[in-house]
Amino acid sequence: MRRDPIKSAARTLEILELFQEQRSPLRLTYIFEKLGYPQSSTTTLLKSMVVLGYLNYDRASRTYFPTPRVAALGDWVNHHLFGSGDLDRLVKSIFEQTNETVVISSQNDIFIQHLRIVQPSHPHKIAMTEGSMRVLPHSAAGLVLMSRMPGKAVDKLCRHINAYLGGTSDRIDIAQLQEQLTWVRREGYSLLAAFPFPNAAGIAMPLPAAPHGVQLTLGVGGLNSRIARHKSEIVAIMKAGVADYAESLRHYSVPEA
Repeated sequence: MRRDPIKSAARTLEILELFQEQRSPLRLTYIFEKLGYPQSSTTTLLKSMVVLGYLNYDRASRTYFPTPRVAALGDWVNHHLFGSGDLDRLVKSIFEQTNETVVISSQNDIFIQHLRIVQPSHPHKIAMTEGSMRVLPHSAAGLVLMSRMPGKAVDKLCRHINAYLGGTSDRIDIAQLQEQLTWVRREGYSLLAAFPFPNAAGIAMPLPAAPHGVQLTLGVGGLNSRIARHKSEIVAIMKAGVADYAESLRHYSVPEA
């Protein structure tokens, strides 16, 4: 069964995402028209966010803008997930060597979530958004993470995923998935083509355990024809990069509380 978010919570976050997209003060009219919300409930929500200190309201221009309190909510997360910054160097290095989209992902319940995305400027790429999610078996990164789980855990997770997907054609064939995971365990990386984008493909492999225990994956994606043509080269680049990253983690220690 699909789980719909609570409307007020979803709208609050969508408003903040709209500010992230526009990066400028916004008027009430623009916000409710852009997001398709009722004017009255949008007014109430914005006023609440002002009272709580997350939005600033300028009466002269009648515009809203996030306060530093919004930034402070998450300014610790990158360090918690990505440690000393070596992960940024890894992403940059893989991107420069492949000239394809590079993605850092992690598991979020039954989903894979793309935490960091760097995309090339050329037109031969796929459209991806940071923070976007899809169910684990529908992504190369998800297959990598599931390959590290015991068989019984995979079966249980797939039952939850199929319940979420309902009667759609995207339901998971568990026996077929287990065959895919066997291949991933043997090769040390996953390769998934044509899903969810018909002409796209992605390669993913696990990163060493992060300092705070969050399992991350490194992925490279792009048009199927480009990824297939350079697969061996991309895999070699990724493996070398992951090895260097693992070595860097040996010199990173978590500060004591």
